[in-house]
Amino acid sequence: MVIVSLLRVTPSHMPTPTNTKQENCLLDCRVSDPLQLKGGSLELQEMLGRKLAEKQGWKVIKVYRQPHSATTTERDDIEEIEEFIKSTEIKVHHIIFKCIDRFTREGSSEYERRKVRLEKLGVQVWDTQGIIQPKKNTLEHLGDFKYKWSYYSPSEGAEMLAAHQGKQEWRDIINRLIGAEIQLVRAGYSVRRAPDGLKNKIVLVGSKEYTSREANIARSHFFVEMMELRARGMDDKDIVERINAMGFRTQTYRHWDRTDKEHPVVIGKHGGKLLTVKQLQRFVQCTEYAGVTCEKWTHYKPVRMQEFRGIVSIETFNLANRGKVYIKENPDGSLEILRDYEKYLNEKPKRLKNNPDYRYKFFPCPICSKSMLGSSSKGKSGAHYSAYHCGGATSGARAHKYVRFPKEEYENSIQKFIVALKFTGVMVDSFGKVLNDVYLTREKEVVAQSSMISHNVGGLKAQQASALDTLTVTQSAVTRKKLEEKIDDLERQIQEAEGQRDEIEVNEKDIKAFVKYVKTIMEHPSEILMDTDSMHAQQILFGLVFDELPTYPEILNGTPKLSLAFKLSEDYINPNSQCVTPRGVEPRFKA
Repeated sequence: MVIVSLLRVTPSHMPTPTNTKQENCLLDCRVSDPLQLKGGSLELQEMLGRKLAEKQGWKVIKVYRQPHSATTTERDDIEEIEEFIKSTEIKVHHIIFKCIDRFTREGSSEYERRKVRLEKLGVQVWDTQGIIQPKKNTLEHLGDFKYKWSYYSPSEGAEMLAAHQGKQEWRDIINRLIGAEIQLVRAGYSVRRAPDGLKNKIVLVGSKEYTSREANIARSHFFVEMMELRARGMDDKDIVERINAMGFRTQTYRHWDRTDKEHPVVIGKHGGKLLTVKQLQRFVQCTEYAGVTCEKWTHYKPVRMQEFRGIVSIETFNLANRGKVYIKENPDGSLEILRDYEKYLNEKPKRLKNNPDYRYKFFPCPICSKSMLGSSSKGKSGAHYSAYHCGGATSGARAHKYVRFPKEEYENSIQKFIVALKFTGVMVDSFGKVLNDVYLTREKEVVAQSSMISHNVGGLKAQQASALDTLTVTQSAVTRKKLEEKIDDLERQIQEAEGQRDEIEVNEKDIKAFVKYVKTIMEHPSEILMDTDSMHAQQILFGLVFDELPTYPEILNGTPKLSLAFKLSEDYINPNSQCVTPRGVEPRFKA
């Protein structure tokens, strides 16, 4: 900048043209974005340009006032200026801009390219700072001799330097801006537009203001419902119908006509559409709904957002995504994002080698405590004998005495034990209270959903009535056809919404059936433990029954360590019961 200031000539020192012919000029006033318009920069640029034109005796025939970035090689404002110069009947001799970095920030090569393009149209470029000087002919003192190499600008070096410094200044600004934004994102703050259902909020940290997220009360309930319904296992198509029935429409955005860059005009809108299955699947994968940001600037690593914990929990988010996107919370508090996590979940039973023919293998061996094995051996007669077994190996963890339990005897004993399980009285009473609280909460949610759907139906019927009124007075066949299509579409939406409302509303019969089912489960917990198709799920359920999984001898002897929620029925522990025999000195399993 020091070199430029030394070479700079103020407008008062610029030579005045010797000819008396009227010359015309354009003023190019530019800011980088519409926000700078509020600072009055365009007015200042125009004022300086008009002063220079007045000093030189040029007539200003057009002023371009518009926001546009100078860091792109193809700019519609320059294209517009060149097109005007070519098409106008008035000869344009000059174009004035405030400074070279207003003309371009792409460096000296781009500046020279644009300058040459305008010179080919007979237009000279000028800046109000006085860096650009008139071209001179080095052979002028010898008469009217002019060659391409003899006609040059004495300020060419200063112009190239100013263009280069403009590019360097832009690079420095962008580095500071983007670098700061990247650091903010990695710290859990927000720098972009909030996703639908959320909005930006200002948080004060010390004496500085930062941007985070918060729920958009007007729309967040739609996305909470999407997540929760999907977490409960509802089909995507049914979820879409439910959310649309509640009145969901995609967020609307305005279309702008920016022909007049200073005063853009709204010419239309887009959005306001019904939810689709593909949109639903995109929405539920947005980690910000769970209070976690994950994007390019974090190297796609999850970061907890500051001052925002999401509109749904991470657990609900994971259930809603069904393994497609899985947020893993590590013991140290850090997070991981696992993609297509259902592959790992599907492979888990394979790694455990769960054979449905031996569904109780997860009970431990009475000697080594490893999970039992199950197989079928062939006898001399050719018959197969199925059994649970362990040991007999020559080395390794199972290098102990071989133990074997016939499959039918082993499973019958376990199932008799399961049938004898009962919930404790305290557990039944506590569960009943919890059940009542959960039901009341769910009933409140259902009432709220039904209310929203009813409100949406009312709005659709109002639109339908308005369209019918318009149809009765419209004579145009084309307009009538469009109105009829709109009325039919509204009728379809009304019927779908009313169907969803009828589906979710809870009546007295539903309540009684639900209570009866829960009582049955409480009285017969064995139905949960035995009637499950997933062996992995069954193993988890058994983990809730016992403080630690018992061995087969402990089940036979009736000595497993049950959790506080369960107890054995009196028939099972009664010595006179036919289920088990009294304890003896000898072990109750065959070695």
